[in-house]
Amino acid sequence: MPRVAVTRVELSCALGEDVQDVVTAIEAGKSGLTPLQLDAHPGAVGGVVPGPDLKPWLLRRKDVKLLSRAAILALPVCGRALRGHEAPKDQLGLYFGVRREPPDVEEGHATMEASAKDGVVDLLQLTTAGKDVYPPLLPLRTLPNLVLAHVAINLGVMGPSDTFAGGPVAGLMGLREAAWAVVEGRCPAALVCAADSAVDATSLRDLRRMGVAGAPGEAAVAIVLEPSGAPNALFELEIGPAGSGDDALTPLPHHAALGVCGVADGLLALLLSPPGPLRVADGSGAWVVVSRAPWLGRDRMRPAAEDDAP
Repeated sequence: MPRVAVTRVELSCALGEDVQDVVTAIEAGKSGLTPLQLDAHPGAVGGVVPGPDLKPWLLRRKDVKLLSRAAILALPVCGRALRGHEAPKDQLGLYFGVRREPPDVEEGHATMEASAKDGVVDLLQLTTAGKDVYPPLLPLRTLPNLVLAHVAINLGVMGPSDTFAGGPVAGLMGLREAAWAVVEGRCPAALVCAADSAVDATSLRDLRRMGVAGAPGEAAVAIVLEPSGAPNALFELEIGPAGSGDDALTPLPHHAALGVCGVADGLLALLLSPPGPLRVADGSGAWVVVSRAPWLGRDRMRPAAEDDAP
């Protein structure tokens, strides 16, 4: 079973950016939910992340129009996690958990309307009238693997990489693959990130259609893995073997104070829960078993000054 050290942790959620502060706020009964200004969902509330500021991390400011909300949340937490990190970025692994089908925030509705004939999408209409009104930049915001691509390009990460798309367990699947990459020597260190946002009208509609209870939320979590025994470790993780049908699954409910954060909920559960094992299934029969040891030193979480250059 691979065992690795976690040497950096960064998160961004409705209750802040510090793990201990978020845990304390949740235990105190505080809520990060605020009203959402969505005409289609009057009275809706959700866990919204302020900002964030992308200026320190974007190579070109104009590229912000290419970023989905998940990428906007992911880029700063990944940037902060790598600030001052010594591993060469051309060897650093990069593993992401993302939503299976990111929302288009209604930008594709005009195409669907122009392509409809008698209430059904007509292929001829789609390739003519529909194509003429299709937003040209939409694929660059909705393809799942592009969240990883934007982070890799803007932060210069060029090691082995992979994207896992799905629900809350997708980030934990990325964590497992990253741990094996470090243990097997495919990279000296790996950055794992899960980011998601459900506070737009389209995502909230989809949550309600699927019967998901709770207010929508958004969050991003970034974790740096290094070989076990690293002197700057915050805590260690052990990735167990595939479970059997008799093993008890650990539920991964969202924290009501943060909202339903989708893919980010898996890594949030890992960081915000007490030490111990998480045994969860990814929906296709594969299992993720992760055991977290106690924290070794919270004073190591922000080794570089906030205003340091990335």
